[in-house]
Amino acid sequence: MLHSTFADHVVFLGQLLERRQEVVARIERQLLNVRDKDTARRRDRPYFERTFDTCVFGLPGLPPEWTRLKGQLADRHLADGFEPVAGENQFVNELDPLELIPRAYEYWTRHRWPGTSGRLSYARNLYAVFMLRQLDRLSLRIWDDGDDAASERLRDIQRLLDRLNEPAGSTVFVRDAAWLIHIAQGPLTKHLKPYLTIADRIAASFPESRRIGLHKAGARLAGGHLRSQLRYRVWQTGRPADDPENLAFTRNSNALDGSLLVRDLVPLLRAYQTACLEPDAEERLDLADAILQGLSADPELYLVRLDLLTPYVMIEDLFIERDDRGVRDTALGQVQRRVITEYAGLIGQLAEPLRQDAEIFDPARGAYSPQGITYGFCADVLSNMAQDVLLAHPSLGLSLEDMFVSRGALDHKLARAKGWEALPRRAGEREHFDHSAEVAADSHARLLAALAARALHPMRPNASARPPATLWVVTESASTEVVSSERVPDGAVRVEEYCVTSDLTRASAGAAVFYAGDQLMADRKEARFLASAKSHDEWFAISKAVLTLFTAQGTDTVVRSVPAAVVDVLRLTCPEVLMVCGEGVGS
Repeated sequence: MLHSTFADHVVFLGQLLERRQEVVARIERQLLNVRDKDTARRRDRPYFERTFDTCVFGLPGLPPEWTRLKGQLADRHLADGFEPVAGENQFVNELDPLELIPRAYEYWTRHRWPGTSGRLSYARNLYAVFMLRQLDRLSLRIWDDGDDAASERLRDIQRLLDRLNEPAGSTVFVRDAAWLIHIAQGPLTKHLKPYLTIADRIAASFPESRRIGLHKAGARLAGGHLRSQLRYRVWQTGRPADDPENLAFTRNSNALDGSLLVRDLVPLLRAYQTACLEPDAEERLDLADAILQGLSADPELYLVRLDLLTPYVMIEDLFIERDDRGVRDTALGQVQRRVITEYAGLIGQLAEPLRQDAEIFDPARGAYSPQGITYGFCADVLSNMAQDVLLAHPSLGLSLEDMFVSRGALDHKLARAKGWEALPRRAGEREHFDHSAEVAADSHARLLAALAARALHPMRPNASARPPATLWVVTESASTEVVSSERVPDGAVRVEEYCVTSDLTRASAGAAVFYAGDQLMADRKEARFLASAKSHDEWFAISKAVLTLFTAQGTDTVVRSVPAAVVDVLRLTCPEVLMVCGEGVGS
């Protein structure tokens, strides 16, 4: 079947906006006016999906050609490589109107079912969530006919979004269409490359002012998501945010997020550098706010330990290739290496002005700070906004973007955050949202300390006060005499427990931990390894956790009997901290 064009979807969504009241009324009548009916006890998604589709695509008089658009945006999203991670509920990280229906049933059953007015209010939010889902997927179609069309197509989406937000009393979920591009990429998926493809397209499209807006949104959302991950880990372990075990766990899962964050930070830092010379203090502070929220995700990694940043944001499966001529960066890897090099130079130059501006965003100065929020995924915040009407919480005129701005209407932002904290939870479900002044203060203190360290040593890869440490790697062909002659420090900690292999013989000898091949390859695709390679038909890999647990603490480490193919990769991923023993022995 031929796919419809971008223009077809724009016209169709425009028609749905024209007939908003009809769709809302059908949602209310067929899905929400079900008190004491069997429907109120249903939880099967296929039923909700069929009925909701009838409310939208079954509108009387809807031209038949529009019905074929149903599901096309979702199918093309999947074809782009955004394949959801399979699980008990693959929709859990998505903005999903169907998930919001049984939530209303459960809340109303425990309390009381609303009258027509209350049901219509919730139906309007379900309609808006459905439309936002269409718009965010459509936002990734703006490049279908080349980069030149992207800017005008994003304006088309902005016009539709403005119409969605027009009626008085509507919940304004999102104001800026640029945020939709990031929202569309929020759910967990199996593959990493599609995100880098979108990043490349953003870099090649739009006038600078629009591109900067996209990067601001990216930095704010990446910072918030990564801080949330760390906060959940703190709750699980009971250890502080800067505990090495917590940091190692979260860093090992975030190579893609880190890679994309650096790509957002570089153009923002360039713009901030220019803004520091201009009289427009507001633009400078807005840029500083976005940059600082991104950096607050992991101040030590993004500011202090630039020698460890390259390995942590390295995605070996995408950034490194091997052939008969050896091991080298792929085209994607070359781009990433250039970005990191530029980032290191810019952050060294701008750490001090950023530190000064960071004082303005001190959480102690206001009631609310984005640095203090924990929410999981962007879709979770939007779902919270949709559920506000269950508890009759006012929106206070705040959109998603507003909750990621560190200045302005802070009392209102705190009130809305507290409202989300009070939303009903299902058994075993984590908090919908959390805002903590204590967390914000701790995050800001770590951010200021890291900025001060980088400002003190602007050009030094390792700006920490800890002594430098080395990852010593002994090739599998090296003899004991060679190792002794090359002086591996006596105090170097052996870290074979952080190495994994599909080779049962190697694992039995204590040289690594056994991983089944599919598990090892899954971790490799998620970029959890400093280096991995096949040797003698079996895989061997070294976890990135070694860097946080030992190298960052000033402790030398040693891995023995490492295959030469793995050593070749290590030279590209962690050159700042690597020392190889036994090179060329036995070759």
